[in-house]
Amino acid sequence: MFTILLIILGNDLHWNKTGSTIVDQFKEAAALYIDANDTLYIADSGENHIQEWSHCENATTIAGSNSGTSGSTSNLFDSPDDVTFDKYGNMYVADHNNHRVQRFAPNSNVGTSVAGTGAKSGALTDLDHLAAIDVDDSLNIYIADIHNDRIIKWAANATSGTVLVSNTLIDKSYDILLSPTSTNQAYTSNTDKDNVYLWTFGNNNPTATLNQVNDSTSTLKTPKGMTLDPYGNLYVVDSENNRIVMYCANSTVGIVVVGGSSTTPALNKPTAVALDSNLNLYVAINSGTDIAEFIRL
Repeated sequence: MFTILLIILGNDLHWNKTGSTIVDQFKEAAALYIDANDTLYIADSGENHIQEWSHCENATTIAGSNSGTSGSTSNLFDSPDDVTFDKYGNMYVADHNNHRVQRFAPNSNVGTSVAGTGAKSGALTDLDHLAAIDVDDSLNIYIADIHNDRIIKWAANATSGTVLVSNTLIDKSYDILLSPTSTNQAYTSNTDKDNVYLWTFGNNNPTATLNQVNDSTSTLKTPKGMTLDPYGNLYVVDSENNRIVMYCANSTVGIVVVGGSSTTPALNKPTAVALDSNLNLYVAINSGTDIAEFIRL
């Protein structure tokens, strides 16, 4: 009965196809995150900073360089590709070209390296061009360590990681997202193979592959950012098809929720997606230069 309820709720979700551009000041918004207060956080990879935005305010830099300067000190990034938070309000940033995860205490713009040494290698103490991160309630960090072809878990206060999955399919991962129904599974979006994979930790082959869409364009093309709603539905940025696809809980065929010729503003090469507490949809569009909001109906 519970599974049926999830599927019905997923199919009953709809969004106004006429949205609005709410912020247009980014160079390359690679990832979006919305907290419980509906504050939006943007990892602007091209400008080497994290910005926050709430309604009726301008986006402001909270970590990294205001001017776009890159660096490897505790208050600078070099291509921050992902941002997430733990249950205590600490912010975590995937600092791609610095091969490290940086943690920021609330209201601090000085980071602490909590995974990786900054050196690029395949050692368990190091990372090599990480793409994305997620954090669980035990403060374990899950990392798509793409040039090492692995998903690696970094326990709180650890000085090295544990490899959970090793597969060359990890190499072109864009995002990683922990499964809401399992403690040992995660999704990755793969831009090279045009698939979303579900991985079971300890198994080096995908448990499931998602790429089918119930639309005239019936498969994904360059999937990028992902997010989940409270019902377990998975939302995928289908970047080259200029749309957001939702996979209802327990379904392997997605449905288009925004995108296509009837959507304004156009979802031109979207990169990231997030949902607020009312399930309004936020999408980084135009290759990540703008953020559009689509209201849930």
